Amino acid sequence: MKRCSILVIGLGYFGQAIVRELVKMGHEVTVIEKNQTLVEEFRDFVEDLRCADATDEHVLGNLGVHHYDACVVATGTDLGSSVLITANLKELGARFIAAKAVTEKQAQILKKIGADLIVFPEKEAGERLAHQLLSPGHISAYLGLDPNWSLEELEAPKWMQNKKLKDLDLRRKYGVTVIAIKRNGTMLPNPGGDDEIRPKDHLLIFGRNEDLERIISI
Repeated sequence: MKRCSILVIGLGYFGQAIVRELVKMGHEVTVIEKNQTLVEEFRDFVEDLRCADATDEHVLGNLGVHHYDACVVATGTDLGSSVLITANLKELGARFIAAKAVTEKQAQILKKIGADLIVFPEKEAGERLAHQLLSPGHISAYLGLDPNWSLEELEAPKWMQNKKLKDLDLRRKYGVTVIAIKRNGTMLPNPGGDDEIRPKDHLLIFGRNEDLERIISI
Protein backbone atom coordinates (compact mmCIF):
# COMPACT_ATOMS: atom_id res chain seq x y z
CA MET A 1 0.00 0.00 0.00
CA LYS A 2 1.25 3.48 -0.91
CA ARG A 3 2.43 5.55 2.06
CA CYS A 4 0.43 8.79 2.02
CA SER A 5 0.97 12.12 3.73
CA ILE A 6 -2.12 13.31 5.60
CA LEU A 7 -2.81 16.55 7.45
CA VAL A 8 -5.33 16.21 10.29
CA ILE A 9 -6.74 19.35 11.90
CA GLY A 10 -8.29 18.81 15.32
CA LEU A 11 -7.78 16.17 18.01
CA GLY A 12 -11.31 15.63 19.25
CA TYR A 13 -12.55 12.05 19.47
CA PHE A 14 -13.04 11.92 15.70
CA GLY A 15 -9.60 13.36 14.96
CA GLN A 16 -7.92 11.07 17.47
CA ALA A 17 -9.50 7.99 15.89
CA ILE A 18 -8.32 9.05 12.43
CA VAL A 19 -4.79 9.81 13.60
CA ARG A 20 -4.42 6.51 15.48
CA GLU A 21 -5.61 4.49 12.49
CA LEU A 22 -3.46 6.38 9.96
CA VAL A 23 -0.34 5.96 12.10
CA LYS A 24 -1.13 2.27 12.62
CA MET A 25 -1.43 1.90 8.83
CA GLY A 26 2.02 3.44 8.39
CA HIS A 27 1.06 6.74 6.80
CA GLU A 28 2.87 10.04 7.35
CA VAL A 29 0.66 12.19 9.58
CA THR A 30 0.85 15.87 10.49
CA VAL A 31 -1.52 17.13 13.19
CA ILE A 32 -2.59 20.66 14.11
CA GLU A 33 -4.39 21.15 17.45
CA LYS A 34 -4.72 24.34 19.48
CA ASN A 35 -5.42 22.61 22.81
CA GLN A 36 -2.03 22.24 24.51
CA THR A 37 -3.25 19.39 26.75
CA LEU A 38 -4.29 17.27 23.78
CA VAL A 39 -1.04 18.07 22.02
CA GLU A 40 0.98 16.77 24.97
CA GLU A 41 -1.14 13.60 25.17
CA PHE A 42 -0.27 12.75 21.56
CA ARG A 43 3.32 14.03 21.60
CA ASP A 44 4.86 10.55 21.69
CA PHE A 45 2.39 9.12 19.20
CA VAL A 46 2.67 11.58 16.30
CA GLU A 47 6.02 12.71 14.99
CA ASP A 48 4.82 15.97 13.42
CA LEU A 49 2.42 17.53 15.93
CA ARG A 50 1.89 21.29 16.08
CA CYS A 51 0.10 23.36 18.70
CA ALA A 52 -1.50 26.13 16.66
CA ASP A 53 -4.81 27.68 15.62
CA ALA A 54 -5.62 26.40 12.12
CA THR A 55 -8.12 29.22 11.53
CA ASP A 56 -5.06 31.46 11.15
CA GLU A 57 -4.34 31.28 7.42
CA HIS A 58 -0.64 31.88 8.09
CA VAL A 59 -0.43 28.60 10.05
CA LEU A 60 -1.74 26.64 7.06
CA GLY A 61 0.20 28.77 4.58
CA ASN A 62 3.50 27.89 6.25
CA LEU A 63 2.70 24.16 6.03
CA GLY A 64 2.52 23.94 2.25
CA VAL A 65 -0.82 22.10 2.34
CA HIS A 66 -0.71 21.42 -1.41
CA HIS A 67 2.01 18.84 -0.74
CA TYR A 68 -0.29 16.58 1.33
CA ASP A 69 -2.23 13.78 -0.31
CA ALA A 70 -5.26 14.70 1.79
CA CYS A 71 -6.33 17.15 4.50
CA VAL A 72 -8.90 16.25 7.18
CA VAL A 73 -10.90 18.98 8.94
CA ALA A 74 -11.98 17.23 12.13
CA THR A 75 -13.28 20.36 13.91
CA GLY A 76 -16.95 20.04 12.93
CA THR A 77 -18.36 21.04 16.33
CA ASP A 78 -17.20 24.64 15.85
CA LEU A 79 -18.90 25.55 12.59
CA GLY A 80 -17.15 28.88 12.15
CA SER A 81 -13.74 27.26 12.49
CA SER A 82 -14.47 24.38 10.13
CA VAL A 83 -15.78 26.75 7.44
CA LEU A 84 -12.77 29.08 7.66
CA ILE A 85 -10.28 26.20 7.72
CA THR A 86 -11.90 24.49 4.73
CA ALA A 87 -12.00 27.74 2.75
CA ASN A 88 -8.33 28.45 3.53
CA LEU A 89 -7.27 24.91 2.59
CA LYS A 90 -9.05 25.25 -0.74
CA GLU A 91 -7.44 28.62 -1.42
CA LEU A 92 -4.00 27.23 -0.59
CA GLY A 93 -4.39 24.45 -3.15
CA ALA A 94 -5.15 21.39 -0.99
CA ARG A 95 -5.47 18.32 -3.23
CA PHE A 96 -8.28 16.64 -1.29
CA ILE A 97 -10.28 17.91 1.68
CA ALA A 98 -12.36 15.68 3.94
CA ALA A 99 -14.46 17.57 6.48
CA LYS A 100 -16.53 16.54 9.48
CA ALA A 101 -20.15 17.72 9.53
CA VAL A 102 -22.84 17.54 12.18
CA THR A 103 -25.90 18.34 10.06
CA GLU A 104 -26.94 18.19 6.42
CA LYS A 105 -27.02 21.96 6.14
CA GLN A 106 -23.48 22.23 7.49
CA ALA A 107 -22.44 19.61 4.95
CA GLN A 108 -23.94 21.66 2.13
CA ILE A 109 -21.93 24.71 3.17
CA LEU A 110 -18.66 22.79 3.49
CA LYS A 111 -19.23 21.17 0.11
CA LYS A 112 -20.00 24.53 -1.45
CA ILE A 113 -16.73 26.09 -0.28
CA GLY A 114 -14.54 23.23 -1.41
CA ALA A 115 -14.73 20.06 0.71
CA ASP A 116 -14.36 16.96 -1.48
CA LEU A 117 -15.72 14.52 1.10
CA ILE A 118 -18.17 15.11 3.95
CA VAL A 119 -18.18 12.74 6.93
CA PHE A 120 -20.93 12.42 9.55
CA PRO A 121 -19.24 10.50 12.42
CA GLU A 122 -22.16 10.59 14.87
CA LYS A 123 -24.79 9.83 12.24
CA GLU A 124 -22.77 7.01 10.72
CA ALA A 125 -22.01 5.51 14.14
CA GLY A 126 -25.73 5.54 14.93
CA GLU A 127 -26.63 3.88 11.63
CA ARG A 128 -23.92 1.27 12.13
CA LEU A 129 -25.14 0.47 15.62
CA ALA A 130 -28.75 0.19 14.42
CA HIS A 131 -27.74 -2.38 11.80
CA GLN A 132 -25.63 -4.28 14.30
CA LEU A 133 -28.52 -4.43 16.76
CA LEU A 134 -30.90 -5.69 14.08
CA SER A 135 -28.39 -8.09 12.57
CA PRO A 136 -26.04 -9.15 15.39
CA GLY A 137 -24.56 -11.94 13.27
CA HIS A 138 -23.66 -9.67 10.39
CA ILE A 139 -21.81 -6.38 10.79
CA SER A 140 -22.48 -4.12 7.81
CA ALA A 141 -19.81 -1.68 6.62
CA TYR A 142 -20.89 1.92 6.83
CA LEU A 143 -18.43 4.29 6.66
CA GLY A 144 -26.14 20.12 9.98
CA LEU A 145 -25.30 23.49 9.86
CA ASP A 146 -25.89 24.77 13.38
CA PRO A 147 -29.35 26.41 13.30
CA ASN A 148 -27.80 29.72 14.38
CA TRP A 149 -25.40 29.99 11.41
CA SER A 150 -25.88 30.27 7.65
CA LEU A 151 -24.11 30.96 4.39
CA GLU A 152 -25.98 33.50 2.27
CA GLU A 153 -25.47 34.54 -1.33
CA LEU A 154 -26.52 38.08 -2.19
CA GLU A 155 -25.85 40.63 -4.89
CA ALA A 156 -23.51 43.30 -3.57
CA PRO A 157 -25.64 46.15 -2.19
CA LYS A 158 -24.83 49.70 -3.25
CA TRP A 159 -23.25 50.60 0.09
CA MET A 160 -20.58 47.90 -0.43
CA GLN A 161 -19.83 48.63 -4.10
CA ASN A 162 -16.47 50.13 -5.12
CA LYS A 163 -15.09 49.59 -1.62
CA LYS A 164 -12.32 47.27 -0.44
CA LEU A 165 -13.12 44.55 2.07
CA LYS A 166 -10.63 45.96 4.56
CA ASP A 167 -12.44 49.30 4.47
CA LEU A 168 -15.85 47.66 4.89
CA ASP A 169 -14.44 45.73 7.88
CA LEU A 170 -17.50 43.45 7.89
CA ARG A 171 -16.18 40.97 10.45
CA ARG A 172 -15.56 43.59 13.12
CA LYS A 173 -18.59 45.77 12.43
CA TYR A 174 -21.18 43.12 11.62
CA GLY A 175 -19.70 39.77 12.67
CA VAL A 176 -19.83 38.26 9.16
CA THR A 177 -17.18 37.01 6.73
CA VAL A 178 -17.10 37.14 2.93
CA ILE A 179 -16.09 33.59 1.99
CA ALA A 180 -16.09 34.14 -1.78
CA ILE A 181 -17.01 36.58 -4.54
CA LYS A 182 -18.79 35.45 -7.71
CA ARG A 183 -17.93 37.78 -10.59
CA ASN A 184 -18.92 37.27 -14.22
CA GLY A 185 -19.44 33.56 -13.67
CA THR A 186 -16.07 33.11 -11.93
CA MET A 187 -15.66 32.21 -8.25
CA LEU A 188 -13.02 34.16 -6.29
CA PRO A 189 -12.60 32.18 -3.06
CA ASN A 190 -11.27 33.54 0.23
CA PRO A 191 -10.90 37.19 -0.91
CA GLY A 192 -8.37 39.41 0.83
CA GLY A 193 -8.66 42.84 2.37
CA ASP A 194 -7.50 44.59 -0.81
CA ASP A 195 -10.18 42.97 -2.96
CA GLU A 196 -12.79 45.50 -4.06
CA ILE A 197 -16.50 44.80 -4.32
CA ARG A 198 -17.80 45.69 -7.76
CA PRO A 199 -21.34 46.33 -8.99
CA LYS A 200 -23.14 43.08 -9.91
CA ASP A 201 -20.76 40.99 -7.76
CA HIS A 202 -22.45 38.20 -5.83
CA LEU A 203 -21.09 37.61 -2.33
CA LEU A 204 -21.06 34.41 -0.31
CA ILE A 205 -21.28 35.66 3.27
CA PHE A 206 -21.00 33.46 6.36
CA GLY A 207 -22.21 34.43 9.82
CA ARG A 208 -24.85 34.15 12.51
CA ASN A 209 -28.40 34.41 11.23
CA GLU A 210 -29.14 37.64 13.06
CA ASP A 211 -25.99 39.28 11.71
CA LEU A 212 -26.79 38.19 8.16
CA GLU A 213 -30.30 39.58 8.48
CA ARG A 214 -28.81 42.88 9.63
CA ILE A 215 -26.51 43.02 6.59
CA ILE A 216 -29.32 42.24 4.17
CA SER A 217 -31.62 44.88 5.65
CA ILE A 218 -29.15 47.77 5.39
